[in-house]
Amino acid sequence: MEIKPPFVFQADAEIVNDVYENHPNYLIEYNENAVKEYCIVYFASNDLYYPNNEIAFSESVIKKNRFEWYGNRINYGYKHIFLRDIKKQWYLTGINATLNCPAALFDFLREETMGYKTIFLGSSAGGFISVILGQLINAERIYTFNGQFEILSLLNESNAEMIDPILFRNKNNEVLLPYYNAANFITNPSTVYYFHSNKSTWDIEQNELVKQIPVNRISFITSNHGVPFLKSNLPVVLNLSLGQLKELSGKTMHPLFFSLKMVGLLKTLEGLKSIVQFALNKVYIKTIQKWKKKNQ
Repeated sequence: MEIKPPFVFQADAEIVNDVYENHPNYLIEYNENAVKEYCIVYFASNDLYYPNNEIAFSESVIKKNRFEWYGNRINYGYKHIFLRDIKKQWYLTGINATLNCPAALFDFLREETMGYKTIFLGSSAGGFISVILGQLINAERIYTFNGQFEILSLLNESNAEMIDPILFRNKNNEVLLPYYNAANFITNPSTVYYFHSNKSTWDIEQNELVKQIPVNRISFITSNHGVPFLKSNLPVVLNLSLGQLKELSGKTMHPLFFSLKMVGLLKTLEGLKSIVQFALNKVYIKTIQKWKKKNQ
């Protein structure tokens, strides 16, 4: 008798599947002030909404129609493509019912980026898929902020089935299994700029996987996963010249000193303020949850 897998919100909830079926989950915008040369592709991470419940999903995806990176763009990009995986499963099921796997995403992006120089970017799961698809499309540059280089090892985690259900359910899927290992897709490592947290256990493990691959590694003394420095630095970092990026490659820096160098004192303080605001937003969501449970 076939055993039905346990219900997991991010994979099985009706509200999630409705958006997956009926929303493109990508956004394309143009900067008419830029030269028609570059197309920038931005991938959301698994932090698109949190926690994994209806309140958080509704707030971020339905009400705000959130796309990570929307407010942080590469200025010289003419065409900007924002994508999100609302199931939060490393894009193994793509972004919608039509673009429902990495191969379909590749075909879509190959067509959308045709005739442009391309830059791919993302953090964590977004960085993971940026490396895979960016290498396949021969992107000129790939920014991965603590992106994973393999996810197969997650199946050894005791809670993998409840947190990463699609990952778990497809562990024997021969079509998808190659996409569990982003490192195997790296054929042009000089185009990869890997921003890495050297105090984060998971990111230390991921870094070891590409230790012998000459990606451009930029290391930060922090345990913070995702973007390893203050997000107020992103507008500057994303718009660094190739020469400036090469200058950072191979260096290890503290996030605060890096921020002072990139944006100065005032912007650094603003960045610290945004961290506090982010924490307060999480408290707000949890308060709503408690209130709803109390009044049910």
